[in-house]
Amino acid sequence: MTNSTPETKDIAPRRSFFGQIGGAAVLGLASLAPKRLFAQAQAPAARPEGQTDNGARCTEMRRASDYQELLKRGYGHIGRVGFLSPGIIDETLSGQFYRMAPPGVTLVRTSLELRDVTVEEVNAALAKTERAAAELGKYRPDCIVFGGSPTVAVPGHGSDKIIVEKIERASGRRAFAAQAAAIEALQKYGAKKLALATPFPDNVNALVKGFLEKSGFEILSIRGSGVDYVDLSLTPLQWSWELGKRVFEEARRADALYFPGAPQPCVDIIEPLEKELGTFVISSLQASLWKALQILRYQVPVEGYGRLLRDLG
Repeated sequence: MTNSTPETKDIAPRRSFFGQIGGAAVLGLASLAPKRLFAQAQAPAARPEGQTDNGARCTEMRRASDYQELLKRGYGHIGRVGFLSPGIIDETLSGQFYRMAPPGVTLVRTSLELRDVTVEEVNAALAKTERAAAELGKYRPDCIVFGGSPTVAVPGHGSDKIIVEKIERASGRRAFAAQAAAIEALQKYGAKKLALATPFPDNVNALVKGFLEKSGFEILSIRGSGVDYVDLSLTPLQWSWELGKRVFEEARRADALYFPGAPQPCVDIIEPLEKELGTFVISSLQASLWKALQILRYQVPVEGYGRLLRDLG
């Protein structure tokens, strides 16, 4: 099935992820005296419209607890998720991770230096996996995600288990493949017939389709966004929304909509799409976070990013 390239649109300048959360405040945290931090923890938070007194108190208690844990144990006081990311540049992967992740869960990322989604680039990235895993292991994350659908689809079905074993030996840490986490999530909710909206070219989509079929799924529809890999982080969410709706409608009888490719901008549309389409929706990054939180024994529902994270605990 051919890719569909949306009509080119002007993209308005946007603030960076760290700009949105107050980059200056983050960078200046180390210089804040403990008294000031505790004062912030005790200060009442602005109450969102419609929030009850009990809801406001719960929010304030969580903020106070998080500040105290930051002081005692640092940003990753709940857990630190290692990530062997294929892509050489990171923007939307970490940006989306921190939109979903609970406070106290951090991303410890390194790169396999993939510059484009081609078979040749994927094979070159795979050759760097063990060395990168050994380096990442030195930073002692609680687990390691082996990122990518192409990184397991290109070497073929079953390769994910072999690669994960190599990563665990090289790093000394527990590891899992992002594709395996997505498969586990789909199986948990009984999804067998899938619609896929991907950031990959047609030849790689064919390999991903084959991998999932050998994993027991029927792929009713699969399309790539038609966006060049170097432009992926600039893609507006509207493109992923429209692509997701299109492949799901083409599939007609799909049990779930799946967005492979962790950097693909989509986590903020997972829940709205679930509501509009009346189906189960997952992304690669969302499923990886879900699996990592299970390893960390985190059992508090994460709201706003679909059924998978909302059902935690």
